[in-house]
Amino acid sequence: MSRNQKVVKFRKRKSLNIGIAVFLVIFIYIIINIYIYLTKNHISIYEVHEGTTAQDNRITGLILRKEKVITSDGAGYISYFQKEGARVSKNSSVYAVDESRQIVDVILSGDVPITLSKKNNAEIKYEIMSFQKNYSKSDFSAVYNFKEEADNLVLDLLNTTMLDHGHTIQEDTGLDYSYQMYKSKASGVISYYVDNYETVTENTISSDLFQRDNYDRTSLRTTTMLPPNSPVYKIITSDQWSLLLPLKKEQYAGLQEKETIKFTIRKDDVDAKAKISLLQKGSEFYAKLTMDKYMTNYLNDRFLEVDLKINGVEGLKIPKTSIVEKNFYMVPLEYFTEGGDSGKSGLIVEQYSKNGEVSYQFVPVDIYYEDEIYGYVDTEMFEVGTGIVSDGNMDRFTLTQMNKLTGVYCVNTGYSVFKRIEVLYEDKEYCIIEKNTLSGLSAYDHIALDGSTAVDQAIIY
Repeated sequence: MSRNQKVVKFRKRKSLNIGIAVFLVIFIYIIINIYIYLTKNHISIYEVHEGTTAQDNRITGLILRKEKVITSDGAGYISYFQKEGARVSKNSSVYAVDESRQIVDVILSGDVPITLSKKNNAEIKYEIMSFQKNYSKSDFSAVYNFKEEADNLVLDLLNTTMLDHGHTIQEDTGLDYSYQMYKSKASGVISYYVDNYETVTENTISSDLFQRDNYDRTSLRTTTMLPPNSPVYKIITSDQWSLLLPLKKEQYAGLQEKETIKFTIRKDDVDAKAKISLLQKGSEFYAKLTMDKYMTNYLNDRFLEVDLKINGVEGLKIPKTSIVEKNFYMVPLEYFTEGGDSGKSGLIVEQYSKNGEVSYQFVPVDIYYEDEIYGYVDTEMFEVGTGIVSDGNMDRFTLTQMNKLTGVYCVNTGYSVFKRIEVLYEDKEYCIIEKNTLSGLSAYDHIALDGSTAVDQAIIY
């Protein structure tokens, strides 16, 4: 071989690096999506909740009942036969007066056992559980209420023991056990509290009576000797009671046409409805709510705080910015039929081939609203001028007539779907809409906060 023979070098073929190519594709894809995200209109979402237009007017009212304070005829120690809140008939034994305390002293000395029945045990447990449930470090009134109830239970046990063992003690000790029984002169509900409001009526009402700083409620149950003509109990002779509410002038004007009104008693969150009548005394305005239920629930209350509902409309609360209007075809109801595998309602649509031959196809559609004559169909489903036929007689109808429906765009499924609404009430920012409309909204649905930014059937994410 010749030493002068030249060696020719071949260039090495460059190979494609698959890893780099994949990285470039992913990078470009990310850049495009970032650009789309930054340039597209974003839809803010609002969650639908139930709401009301009711103006909650929180007012403290004064309770009026048909009540009478009964006084004792003579002096002595009182023993009661009826519990607080007991309903008694006429001529029922209510209390007895004992001129001597000797029998009571023997019982309190411990020589006579005071036994607790199952009923007594149950009552004591109930009062303790109620105290534990209602106790609050910020409201010490529950302690006083518990003390009063505990005192009443002890007095009941003392009275029961004296009645059961009084004659036996008298025979064993020779002590005087003379007492006189007193009966109710009317039927009603027994109460052992007085507060000097028993004689107040709507004719004697005044703003001073609502000043609670000087309000004083006195328990009539005691172990001390009472002088003659002392109040011993109170009887409420009717289940009908009233709540007098002081009103502002604008509240008084807003209630002029009402015969009944709804309200909530805040003490135990009871929703109630009552007859309403209005009173004006000089420059003072009042509403009188008359009821024949719940009287015994508030037997020991003189004042109740209520939320008065004025001009209330209940429904679903949505922002006004969500509301849009959308065009729909108005299709006579007789042209809708059922077909297809789903049995869904739809229309029979005319279709023409290139050579002019006509055929018919069933197209399922959603009816967004219907009245006595028309069903409303989305205009996105068909072009203007599309022909449809009736399943019964093949009458032809052309889709041209349109009307607008009011609604919002629901985005529960990740894309915008129009839902028709019926507005019941609106203010500057929000609307209350009917919550039982056909194919309408429900509580906790998600809707576009700004309806103008939503596109029908468009993906929002």
